[in-house]
Amino acid sequence: MKTTMKYLGLVIAIMTLTFTSCSKDGEIGPMGPAGANGINGIDGVDGQDGQDGEDGNANVTASDWFEPTESSFSVNNPRYKALPLATNLNSGLLEDGVILVYYDTDVDIYLLPNHVFAPDGTILKSVDSKINRASRNIYVNIQRSDSDLTPREYLWDPSGPAYGKGVRFRYVIVPSNAESGKKATIDYKKMSYEEVMDHFGLDY
Repeated sequence: MKTTMKYLGLVIAIMTLTFTSCSKDGEIGPMGPAGANGINGIDGVDGQDGQDGEDGNANVTASDWFEPTESSFSVNNPRYKALPLATNLNSGLLEDGVILVYYDTDVDIYLLPNHVFAPDGTILKSVDSKINRASRNIYVNIQRSDSDLTPREYLWDPSGPAYGKGVRFRYVIVPSNAESGKKATIDYKKMSYEEVMDHFGLDY
């Protein structure tokens, strides 16, 4: 009997110890005070803007000045001259490009066509450029209606006097993609020769 009572007491002691060790944790204590905010980092310095690039002249075709002599003309009569200025050009340039032909009188430079008018409005003298797409040529035509042409009106003499050397010609062909889609917004007729050369970075 004593043994039974000791055994029973031992079981009760073990059960009490088990329940005590499996009891729930105590209540959660109050939240501690918030810590101080950290120091903000310093903003980085903005980089400098790059400079805009200059307009390019990729694929723009420009001739040298052509200085005609008597043998330069395919048609050469007293009142009418036809001057082949360029031959066998790329057909795509002729179809899609803007073709500018300039006329230097040794005093001023004009974009063709250029006309001299009589008081009644009729054309006395015409200097114009023509494109023959079949032969892929550019011609300059010089014509007077009232008198024969003088040599200074259709020839160039590099040894002649200042402002009296005669006439010479050059062409500039601007392909359709040279202005990156802006070609249609540029009116070359309103630009001086120097402005066009500067725009494309070409020598005068």
